[in-house]
Order: sequence, then structure tokens, then C-alpha cells
Amino acid sequence: MKNSVVSLVSIFFYRKLFLYHLPLMFLLLSVFPSCTNDSVTEPANRILTDELVAKLEAAADRVVVHTPGLIAYIIKDGEEEVLIKRGVSNLATNEPVNENNFFRIASITKTFTTEAVLILADKQLIDLNKTISSYLPEYNIPGGDQITVRMLGNMTSGLVSFTSDTTFSTKLYTLRGEGVFSAPELLFYTSKYPLKFTPGLKYEYCNSNTVILGELIKKVTGKSVSQVFTEEIFFPLGMRNTTWPTSRYLPTPYSHGYSANVGSLIDVTNWNPSFADAAGILISNFTDLKIWAKEINEMSLLSPTSKAERRGWVDEHPIENPGQYYYGFGLMKYRDWIGHSGVIEGYNTQIYYNMVKGVAIITTTNTQDKYPAEALFNFFADIIDSE
Repeated sequence: MKNSVVSLVSIFFYRKLFLYHLPLMFLLLSVFPSCTNDSVTEPANRILTDELVAKLEAAADRVVVHTPGLIAYIIKDGEEEVLIKRGVSNLATNEPVNENNFFRIASITKTFTTEAVLILADKQLIDLNKTISSYLPEYNIPGGDQITVRMLGNMTSGLVSFTSDTTFSTKLYTLRGEGVFSAPELLFYTSKYPLKFTPGLKYEYCNSNTVILGELIKKVTGKSVSQVFTEEIFFPLGMRNTTWPTSRYLPTPYSHGYSANVGSLIDVTNWNPSFADAAGILISNFTDLKIWAKEINEMSLLSPTSKAERRGWVDEHPIENPGQYYYGFGLMKYRDWIGHSGVIEGYNTQIYYNMVKGVAIITTTNTQDKYPAEALFNFFADIIDSE
């Protein structure tokens, strides 16, 4: 018993001594670091290592030969962002590319249009199971009594895209971007053709689907699509640099866009973007796209039901082929990457988030010829996935 008391007293004494001198011990450790390792080691789970970044830089060197300029951001929470820049934003002045510039994000617009539809569905203003003719009978959409809102969002409607119509393409390229298009005119080009397949049977990408969803947004809210985007998406997420243009011009500073679709490479920066409508009209910059990449992953504005809808991938391609793209409700999936591509005259942009590694990739180029931003994303994804 006596020995036990002595032991307890000893423990109390040394415990008190230890606690009393603990700050001093930490100070000594900070002044005299361990002699066994005098260098700072990187976290074992770091993804964006110097070696990997060097590989990304080399990939950018391969792609820049196909575009006047390119910019890419690779982002991983808890790690320093990687910014890669090559080339010029203006061929006339040789002004270098600038990560603060505005540019057209093209079909990435579809991710906003479809998110707005899901937000309105959460508010019970839209029923994804209802046919589009029940909402928009005035458009006489082919198969409109069979095509549901869901089929428009996941590209299984069977509609022919207005971009396939020769009257549309002649007007666009003959007038060299001077033509002005309205949503009803775009959908008229679609209404000329029968369905390509039974609605819901399979996937086929179609710009008309998202233009129709834009008209649906206007119908159920009584507001412009731009206003709905601002109220339901831009403002809640703090996106202050993404706009639905009301003219052919971009806000400053901006990157010039170039295209060879009419022969030689020409500046198409100020081609009227009205032909893209809710399928591809938006303008943005990297500040906002970084926010949007996070939302693509977190879906913070959506209910659990709509989140599941967003990632309801259409099984068009065999699951054993991981190199194929799948489509959800306004989102693309490539292996573990989710996001969307964007192509419009003069600009090519990609935005993707890796659901497993927590890495975002945003690439943009100032030409759509040969899809250089898409090639750059594919190179980056392969490099990161191989680590």
C-alpha cells in the first residue's frame, strides 16, 4: 500500500513537471529541429507534385501549336493551384494570354440551363416526367407529346439539332456572324425534321434540347433565362463575372477568338452569339468557372432528388469501355471526371471535376479548330489518372 502511494505521488509530481515545462519543450523543439531530417517533406497524398506539373506543362506545349493561345487551371483543395499559359490572346497585337480575360464558354452554358431546370423542379414549377408539348404546345415540337423534360435534359429526345439544318448554317456563315437568331427561329429549323429515333431509346447530343429547356424556363417563371440564372445560380454562388450577352461584344478585358470555318483563320470575336441561346451563349472567366467547377461536384443548389437526377448517366456505351463519355442531366462523365465541353466559333473550353481525386481541370483556347481545349483536357486527365 505504501509503495502504491509513493507511485501515485511520483506520477502526480512528474505529470505536473511535464505540464509546467511543456511550452518550453515545444520552444526547444522549434529551435533545435531533429538532426535526422533537416528538409520539409511533401504530404504523401499530394497530387500536384512538381513531377506531375512538369508533365502537364509538356502537354500544353504539344497543344499550343494548334491554337493562338491557351490557358489551363488545375485545382486541388489544400494544394497550390496550377496555372499554365501559352500563346497570345490577340494575333494582331501579340498580347499574351491573360487568365483575367473574359471568353465565350459555349456549351458549358448547358450545365447552367439544366441546373436551373432542376432548381425549378425542386420548387415544383417543372415536372421532369411531363411532356414538353404540355408546357410548350405553341412550338409544335416533333414528338413533343412523347418527349419528356427529362429526355431533353439527358439528350435522349431524338430531335434533330438546328445546327444540322443547311438554312441555319448558310445564314450563319454567309453573313459571317452578322445574323441574329431567336429561339423560335432555331426551333423552327428543328421542327422541319422527323425524330431520329423513339424518344428515350438512346442518347444523341442535340443543341435544340437545351434551347427548348430555355423556353421552358421562361414559360414557367415569366422571366428571361438570364434573370433566372442570376437569381437562382449566379447570386447564390457569388458568381459576378458570368453573363448572358445582349450584344455581340464581350466585356473587357477579353480574349479574341479565331476560326477557320470560313476558309483562312479570321477573328470571329464579335460574331453575334444569339444562335447559341440557352445551349451556348454565356460569357465568363476563370474566377467564376472555378466556383462553377466546385458546384458541378457539390451541387449545393439542388435537392437530393435533383442531385441523383443530375448524375443519372445514360448507358449508351458499354460500362467496360472507360474511355467513352456518358451523359447525365446536362453533365458529361468521362471516367471519374464530370463536367462539360464547350465549342463555339472562336472558343473551346472544358470544365471537369474528378469525383475521386478531388481535382478540377479548366482549359480554354481561343479557337475551336481541332478542339485544342478538349485535347488538352484529355492529356491532363490521362496524366492525373495515371498517378
